[in-house]
Amino acid sequence: MARFVNLHDAGRALASHLKARIAPLLSDIVAGPPIENPATQGEAIRVSLLWVTPQPTHRNDPWFTDDAGQRRPPPLSLSAYFVVTSYGNSPAGEPVQAVNRLGQALQVIETAPTIEMPITAAPNIDPVPGSGRMNATLVPVAADLMEKIFTPLQMRHRPWALVELGPVQLERLDAPLPAAVPVVPGGVRLAGPAPVARPAITTLHPSPLGRGRRIRIDSAQAANATELRIGEQVFVFADPPLGAGEIARPDALGRIFATYPAAAPDGPLDVVLTGPGGTSERHPVTVSATGAALDAPVDALPAGADLLLTGGGLAATDRAFLWPARGIHSPLEVIDLAPTTVAAGQVTLARAGLDAAGLRAIPYLVALRGGPASFTPAVLVEVAP
Repeated sequence: MARFVNLHDAGRALASHLKARIAPLLSDIVAGPPIENPATQGEAIRVSLLWVTPQPTHRNDPWFTDDAGQRRPPPLSLSAYFVVTSYGNSPAGEPVQAVNRLGQALQVIETAPTIEMPITAAPNIDPVPGSGRMNATLVPVAADLMEKIFTPLQMRHRPWALVELGPVQLERLDAPLPAAVPVVPGGVRLAGPAPVARPAITTLHPSPLGRGRRIRIDSAQAANATELRIGEQVFVFADPPLGAGEIARPDALGRIFATYPAAAPDGPLDVVLTGPGGTSERHPVTVSATGAALDAPVDALPAGADLLLTGGGLAATDRAFLWPARGIHSPLEVIDLAPTTVAAGQVTLARAGLDAAGLRAIPYLVALRGGPASFTPAVLVEVAP
């Protein structure tokens, strides 16, 4: 809907809309009454208001709240009917250009019926204030309606068309009501349950976990966590950790590292984080007492450094496999490499061999092979740029 302060601006908007689109340019297009003597007039178009009628769907609209919080009355919503008359005679006195210019006006109304407000100033176009949008529609006219329109005007017939313009809204003269008080006197007091943020475990590596090996847990909302439980084993967060059973608090990325005791029970266990807001969901992990196993690396692999992996039962390692932690998009992304040095407690992979195999600065999962079908559980290694 287009909103105006002045009803005359609606006719000016239609005139400017026609002037901007009729080609070749016709500068004499204005909102005003029909010209008395078309025989003496050059090429021109007049947009004349005949009558208005309320829009039936907007009767009894309620008051509304504006952006400032004030209560305002609904605007008067109208359909406005304009008669568009055209002028322009040939040297022989025939209204050839009048008919032509009327056809051009009808082409504009049919092709571009929507008028956006406000209309800004442009060459040959005067600015028209207002806001919103309205539509121009050609009204079918029967012979009796033509008589009722031109007989009261008491003027010679000339080319014309009847156009409905709307919705046209006019501001009401009622003063707006003041905005409601946003806060009651004394303020608002809220009581009752409050939201809490429980810590959450997103991933953990390795799984299965070897007894006596270090596990990495990725967490969320765990900055204020107080303890970590792996089965019956309790690890208390401390900064810095000094005594037995104490571990470092989650770092900025939510990573937690803890070493599962070698003498603790094995089998399927649950990993749980506890904080002031409650406990996390249980995350299952299996602890194995047999087989080769790796420690979760704590630090990212520095640029140019060899990859040193620690663990237990690694003496039989003959191959190392690395693949992107996000998933394998192509078999070429899997790095298959022979270790440089092998011992029961650690394995070294040369950086030159890793770079030659296509190592990138992304997180990788790493597993070691100690026989035809014997692999360690994978651990996560981050590669520094």
